[in-house]
Amino acid sequence: MKKLFFLTFSLLLMSIASFALTPITGTTSTCIGYTSTLHDTTAGGTWSSSNTAVATVGLTTGIVTGIATGTATITYTYLSSSVTTTFTVAGTMPGPITGITTICVGSTSALSDATPGGIWSSSYTYAATIGGSTGVVTGMHADSTTISYTIGGCSATTIVRVKSAPAVMLVGDTTVCVGSTIALTDSFGSTGGIWTSSSTAIATVSGGIVTGVSAGVVIISYSITGTCGTTVVTKSITVSTTTSTGTIFGATSVNIGAVTTLYDGVPGGTWTSSNPAIASVNPTTGDVTGVSVGGVTITYTASGCGGTAYTTAPMTVTTFNGISGHVLFTGPYHLAGTLKVWLITFNPTTLDLQAIDSVSIYDSAGSSSVYYEFLSAPTDSFRIKAALSDTGTTGYTPTYHTSSFYWYSANVLYHTSGTADINQDINMGYGIITSGPGFIGGNVTTGANKGTGGSGPAVGLRMYVLNSSGAIVQKTTTDATGNYTFSNLPLGTYTIFPEALNYLTTAYTSITLTSTTPSMTAASFIQHTISHTITPNAVLDINNTNHLVSTIFVFPNPSNGKLNLQWEELANEKGNITISDITGRKISTISINMNEGTGISQIDLSGLTNGLYMISIKSASINYNNKIQIQK
Repeated sequence: MKKLFFLTFSLLLMSIASFALTPITGTTSTCIGYTSTLHDTTAGGTWSSSNTAVATVGLTTGIVTGIATGTATITYTYLSSSVTTTFTVAGTMPGPITGITTICVGSTSALSDATPGGIWSSSYTYAATIGGSTGVVTGMHADSTTISYTIGGCSATTIVRVKSAPAVMLVGDTTVCVGSTIALTDSFGSTGGIWTSSSTAIATVSGGIVTGVSAGVVIISYSITGTCGTTVVTKSITVSTTTSTGTIFGATSVNIGAVTTLYDGVPGGTWTSSNPAIASVNPTTGDVTGVSVGGVTITYTASGCGGTAYTTAPMTVTTFNGISGHVLFTGPYHLAGTLKVWLITFNPTTLDLQAIDSVSIYDSAGSSSVYYEFLSAPTDSFRIKAALSDTGTTGYTPTYHTSSFYWYSANVLYHTSGTADINQDINMGYGIITSGPGFIGGNVTTGANKGTGGSGPAVGLRMYVLNSSGAIVQKTTTDATGNYTFSNLPLGTYTIFPEALNYLTTAYTSITLTSTTPSMTAASFIQHTISHTITPNAVLDINNTNHLVSTIFVFPNPSNGKLNLQWEELANEKGNITISDITGRKISTISINMNEGTGISQIDLSGLTNGLYMISIKSASINYNNKIQIQK
């Protein structure tokens, strides 16, 4: 027992002796008569100074007081461990700076200090400069700067403010009718200035109220004087007896389904169309939408001194050959940037979906919709995708027509060359801005269909996290090592969904974040390059225990008629396959033997015409239902 006690006591002493303190933090210099507080994250220790003639330190507070110029070693000791830092006392603090500290642009002020031998400096020379040895400050621009007077390492400071003549900007209408009035004001809010008119025979002015006297142009002036000078601003005013409608400018033709915008230099008017069945026009913006082939007259109506006046412009609506629509933003505000729209089709030779065309469109900040078009599109079936040039985790996500973030559930458009497919709108999906302690992460590897041997990271793969309602919460992409993370998630249940063109995804579902387990870091996937599927690397139940399930993958989809079925079965099973048309009418049934383990079989559907079909595969442990597209 004594040996055991001695061994335990020795280990305790060794533990104490090897205790490592964190470095001392805080400002390690001051001036004579001034203090600085030092800190160490380990509480309960004591402070000491190697030279109390230079600097003293509070035993428990860490407050260092400068006594004389020089250096001292400050030590913090806890138990038998200690840590040190060098503390410098720079010298004597100069006296307070005196002199005028509010000056005008272009003027000067001489500052001084009772302690001789120092150097002057300005922290912001855009506002004011100062002579290093003279202390003369010169105002440069209306702003403020910190002026320092330094001796050794000790400085006295003061704030110098630079002012300018009053800032003035006149706002208000630029036209007034004879016998009527308009009001001009200073947008900076000044009052009490002097108003004058260049010709009182055309217009008079009093207190900013301009009264039209006779037709013509007059210059209204406003001057105001401040401590740093006088500012004079002018505004040209037209006095009129007639109504101006300006001139309409913009395109004179538009395709069916397309939009073009007309403009007029006179603001406040109203736009109308002579035949909205051919071309409609937004009454306030001038946006003209082609509806059917023909010609219309677009009218701009303005009101003024002479009553109501009109100006017109012709507009021709032409036949559109191609695919067009709008990208619609119905969610949160977005910044200006580039919107890209892709036209994607199935290649029966490579058995892959691929983009055959794309358009990039500048999207103004906060816009509600953007028009796109693909001219002379060939006869084919298409998926249409849009994405903003953003990199955030929330906000708008890449979306397929009409409102899917996943290519497989996107609407397929069957287009015939020489015809118009208009109004193929895309309703952009967007992430929900959230806040919470939740975190989900994982990794995606890419390689063969079984195991991870020879696999590598799946880089740049789009990842989504969906809430229990199926709404997108955040989006991200995998990094150079195949890793991804989602943070700031509220507690709740989530699904992780990777999305890649041509790959069928099996989502990672039922990830529940609670107050006791707010994070999950093993939501990993394998991107199979043969079957073109993305599957969870491990299926976890709510207690995080592995269990095996039977799975089946159908590829390629779209298909040229040769459809592969790959399965993982827990036992020998018979699979019953049913093919139906999109209305649910059964077309054919097929039976195959699905052996235990991994297996693959091919069925021939080349006798089917191009289009969408439903496939159902059932065994004792598999119940699979999905759409397939046949395109030859």
